Amino acid sequence: MTNLVQQIRSSMIFGKIGQLIMCCLVTGSCTVYAQVFPVKPITLVVPYQAGGSSDAIARSMARLVGKDLGQQVIVENKAGAEGMIGSLDVMKSAPDGYRILFGGAGSMIVVPALRRAPPFDPGTQFTPLAGTIDFSFFLYVHPELPVKNLQEFVNYARANPGQVNYATGNNQGLLTFAYLKKSLNLDVVQVAYKGETAATADLLSGRVQAMFATTAPLMQAKEGRLKVLVTTLPQRTPLLPEVATMKESGFSEFPFSPAGGWLGIFGPADMNPEAVKVLHQSFGKALVTAEVQQQLAQAGLSYNPMGLEQMGAFVKTQRDQFRFLIRDLGIPLID
Repeated sequence: MTNLVQQIRSSMIFGKIGQLIMCCLVTGSCTVYAQVFPVKPITLVVPYQAGGSSDAIARSMARLVGKDLGQQVIVENKAGAEGMIGSLDVMKSAPDGYRILFGGAGSMIVVPALRRAPPFDPGTQFTPLAGTIDFSFFLYVHPELPVKNLQEFVNYARANPGQVNYATGNNQGLLTFAYLKKSLNLDVVQVAYKGETAATADLLSGRVQAMFATTAPLMQAKEGRLKVLVTTLPQRTPLLPEVATMKESGFSEFPFSPAGGWLGIFGPADMNPEAVKVLHQSFGKALVTAEVQQQLAQAGLSYNPMGLEQMGAFVKTQRDQFRFLIRDLGIPLID
């Protein structure tokens, strides 16, 4: 026994794996999962295309968490079906903490809520690990539209029924404008696009006059080629500090808050509790570093730290709110 322990101490693999082996030899028990997780690389599935702001943030977090835990965290982009493919991939994976998801409102909440037969229940088939990262939507309008704020936009739309076309480039934009239409009784016309890039092009040309969108058209707005009327976040963003919030504009905040959406780290259901604890702590540390905070600010995002129970309750509330909202607004479900 003594010689074997000495060999383990002197071997190249001594460390976390050596600690596990020694514990098993000395105590006859291998119950030190918390001390040895992770013992191999972790894969962080990003259900979006590479190259966007969310992807860049995921890669920064992965590098920092990998350094903190002593194991590489590999980012794997698994885009498709508005994030559903990546979400399903993690949902079906082993609950050991080695395959986790950078998912959120769009991929985990809205996508199943829009389907007659939801592919998963985000409140019960995933384990919250860290988050949330909230991102803002802005109401962009064509510069020739004679409005300077949200109240003027509402007044203009009411004075010109059926004459304002608005673009939708993603599910959040669709729901946000649909709610605005119904709550304020506006007669405006939707023009659907497959993404914000195409929608922005038509907004710039004047084919459509308005859209709720992320920071994708921000550069055009700063150049004066678009106007920004309001942000959906509860506070103003440093990116556009002159743009008022919904409350400041004289309107109630959206009930599905933050209306722009959010992102977080998730694993499959029934994850090992010790792996959950390790990942929660490590991602929480990464999210408050100066590097990640700067990236968040540049992308119009803000970190809203949550405990695990709080995050689990938040996801279930979001699930129920979006299900109700979609049915209340009469948005057709997808087969």
